[in-house]
Amino acid sequence: MIVQWRGSRLAILLVMILASAALTLMTPAENASACPIKTHPDGVGRKDITVHCPSTDQQSATKAAATNTHIVHSSEPNRRHHAPTYAQIVAKIKKENEQAAQAYKIALAQANDHSKTGECAFTAGGSFTGKNCSPTKPKIIPTPKPPKGAPAPPPIPPEEAAYLAIATKLQINASGIGIGPNPDLSQWKMAVVGHSYWLWANGPTHLGPVSDSASGRTVTLNANLTTVTFTMGDGHTLTCNGPGTPYPGDSKGLYANSPTCSYTYQTTSAHRPGGVYPVRNTTYWSVTYTAPDGSGTIPIVLSTIRDLRVGELQTVIVH
Repeated sequence: MIVQWRGSRLAILLVMILASAALTLMTPAENASACPIKTHPDGVGRKDITVHCPSTDQQSATKAAATNTHIVHSSEPNRRHHAPTYAQIVAKIKKENEQAAQAYKIALAQANDHSKTGECAFTAGGSFTGKNCSPTKPKIIPTPKPPKGAPAPPPIPPEEAAYLAIATKLQINASGIGIGPNPDLSQWKMAVVGHSYWLWANGPTHLGPVSDSASGRTVTLNANLTTVTFTMGDGHTLTCNGPGTPYPGDSKGLYANSPTCSYTYQTTSAHRPGGVYPVRNTTYWSVTYTAPDGSGTIPIVLSTIRDLRVGELQTVIVH
């Protein structure tokens, strides 16, 4: 019995010596990943050997601690990053162009409202009286051609394409204020109370057709000046259908009313600041757009302001 126990003990010691020698001969990397050997009594007198192997994560942590590195564990498998498809690229471009069109639409509507109220008006000096009177032109991203054999991508809606075309292709300027006969050329350098003056929007009254395909959809634009409103500065407003009729510049129109739009002052501007009336015209444009699958109209409103001196002629009887 004694011999058997000693023999078992010698065998255990021999295994422990061999294991220790193997660990000593290992490289540091191998040694770090080796499994530690533990012994414990079985309660009878023999000692059993337990080999405990840490998990892979534990081994990695041990190595990281030894080399002062940081290990990031991920529960997700490695994923490959694929380049976007043509359809994904076109969808992104379409979305950005639609957003640009909507932003321009909102800005144009705001500018129209400011022109109607007179907050935005073009002056003779070449500038606007207010801010945000001219919407910023949007940046259009061109749609790339589809790969060979692939169908063409769906374009943006016609109205949005029309707004982008208006912003980039259609140049509508504020019309000047036509007054005839021209008070500035009279010998008094002013308009005269009781005299009929012809009024008109001085400038182009029609633009187009203009076509554009930058947004990926072809639209054609035609712009017409439909109505002009004159705010005369003395409290009266005159609305004329169409742009009005330019003064003919001869004696026939000197004492005749305009066939479309004219006005006669009843009071002088002497009591006004600076001795002038602020005269403003507001022009209403209708831009018609046509596309293969849709059409419609878009309003544009612009305004111009100028000062007008109005006086009164008195008859002096000399004896």
